[in-house]
Amino acid sequence: MRKVESKNYIFNYNEGSVAEKQLEKIINIQETCFEFICNTLEVNMPCKINYYLCDSPEQVGEIFGDNEPCNAFACEPNNIYAVYNEEIKCIGFHEDAHVISYNTLSIPPQTFIREGLAMFFDKGYLGIPNYNWVNYFIDNNLYVNITKLVDNEEFKKVNFVITYTIAGAFTEYILLSFGIDTYKEFYSNLNDDIEGSFQKAFKNSLEDMENNFLNYLKALKNNEDINELLKKYCKRCKIV
Repeated sequence: MRKVESKNYIFNYNEGSVAEKQLEKIINIQETCFEFICNTLEVNMPCKINYYLCDSPEQVGEIFGDNEPCNAFACEPNNIYAVYNEEIKCIGFHEDAHVISYNTLSIPPQTFIREGLAMFFDKGYLGIPNYNWVNYFIDNNLYVNITKLVDNEEFKKVNFVITYTIAGAFTEYILLSFGIDTYKEFYSNLNDDIEGSFQKAFKNSLEDMENNFLNYLKALKNNEDINELLKKYCKRCKIV
């Protein structure tokens, strides 16, 4: 693969690829994401991020070494593997938020918490805000309780669109309610005792926090056009 460095990244890409043709655009987007994540979390990334722009999910598996097709993922300490072609463009905030938080805060044991921070920066999925997805899930009996999703095994059993958007909306609620310093303290010191961690950081149980979150969402109603679009997307994403 060819290589080019920017201020905070080392980009690896294939000669003649779509990524090579749009490299300046990719660099500008990722540098913008990097700066925003670091400014929001008030952290300094200690090293550059190695970004592998692959032509296909299969090439992601080949380059990483496990030969498992994948669209994008972050790998410790500072590597990102992502598909970038005409149909799939896995760039933006998500994987960078993982890498930056892993290097500057910690790596919490709960998948829900890790993906929640990444989805907080994504703001939504398929162009629709996280909270709109969650409200739709609630109204259509698709919502899964957070007290259940913080268990990694339970998290895996649920469609990722449900888990990720709930995690993102809940993280936004916590972060905006308690502030960045309290959230960082929580994230950095989180252990297997998630209930104890919530009590220590927020002086509330996880169940109470979830109930407060659900009450907050009642003030953010979806309109019918959004619901119709979400209905179509749920069918596409095989959410039943």
